[in-house]
Amino acid sequence: GTRESTPCSLIRDPDSIRTPGSTTRPTRSAETNQRVQSSTRRHIPTSHEMDEFFTLAEVDQQRQFIEKYNFDPVKDKPLPGRYQWEKVDP
Repeated sequence: GTRESTPCSLIRDPDSIRTPGSTTRPTRSAETNQRVQSSTRRHIPTSHEMDEFFTLAEVDQQRQFIEKYNFDPVKDKPLPGRYQWEKVDP
C-alpha cells in the first residue's frame, strides 16, 4: 500500500500534526503535562506512618487468629476455648 504524507517543508507548526486514529484523544499541553506529573507525585508515607498502618492490620490479624484458634501467637500460649493445645517438642 501507499501512504500520503505532508512534506516537511510544508509543515508550519509541528505540534499541530495529528496522527491518524488519535484525533479523538485530546493533546496535552505543557501545562496539562505539568499537572499530570505533579498529580502522580503522591505523598510518600514516612516510616512512622507505615508502621502505624501495618500495626493496625497486624493487631487485627492477631485478634482474628486468637478468636478462631484460641491461641496467642505473640505469647506463644494456648488460651481456653474450642481447641485443646498440646506442646510438641521438636
